[in-house]
Amino acid sequence: MSTSLEDVKEYWAGKNIPQQWYSDKEPFTLQWFNDLAKKRYELYYEYLKHFAEFQCHAGEKVLEVGCGLGTDLVEFAKNGAEVYGIDLGEDQVGMSKLNFETRNIDYAEIKTGNAEDVPYGDGMFDLVYSFGVLHHTPDTEKALAEIHRVLKPDGQVIMMLYARGWKHYVKRCLIHGLLLGKWAKNGFSWQAVYNDVSEVHGGSPKTDIYTKGQVKHLFREFGEVIAEKRRLGEFIEYKPYRSRVMPRFVKNLLHLFGFEAILGENWFIKAYKATPPEPKSVAAVIFKHY
Repeated sequence: MSTSLEDVKEYWAGKNIPQQWYSDKEPFTLQWFNDLAKKRYELYYEYLKHFAEFQCHAGEKVLEVGCGLGTDLVEFAKNGAEVYGIDLGEDQVGMSKLNFETRNIDYAEIKTGNAEDVPYGDGMFDLVYSFGVLHHTPDTEKALAEIHRVLKPDGQVIMMLYARGWKHYVKRCLIHGLLLGKWAKNGFSWQAVYNDVSEVHGGSPKTDIYTKGQVKHLFREFGEVIAEKRRLGEFIEYKPYRSRVMPRFVKNLLHLFGFEAILGENWFIKAYKATPPEPKSVAAVIFKHY
């Protein structure tokens, strides 16, 4: 059964709009938005500020595809970028605007729109940012073609997509898929299992979870692509649902020995529209004068 954009829009509404559950403060107040940002950058994604390059795009035109509550878009704006945001949901657009307005921060435009038909002209943006969104849109390849189109010739993409890390194989495939029988109940469709158990409240209409080869295929039209697995996630980096977290030395050991590159649950991707110059040999570099 195919998934439509309307299916996706209907699902990512109400209680399913991400980040809302990070805070118990009064919703839609400045204190609530502040708490969401604090939890996002200090607890759930402690390396996100570095990865997203919030401080590196002053004076540039930045588009966020799937802006949600506007948490990340605010960071780009605070650091001097001219920011634009689109989201399928009217509620998300309203919440993003409120996030900016409560802080008295300017934005260029935030409006409804979808990743498969980006409502902007060719070559308009220096940076397109999208965090945890495009694996849910029905036609991810079409969305990436649209992002490629609206980027300037020297433009950049910063994106997060789901990876097949420890959580995928242990929790989704082994526990839910096999031990709880969801693979068989869903007609032996692993995709149906991923859809069912990938999100906080379950039952996503579409959730893709990628191998590195699949990521490279998706970004094949870009000149240069850097994709790294990050985030060990629940039980290791934070307490899911206030349950338990492993001792900190476990996380430190996994990082020390590079296991995040194998076990990480997210692909952190940086892609560049332009093809980089040909690499030089070591000998050429050594003997080249400065």
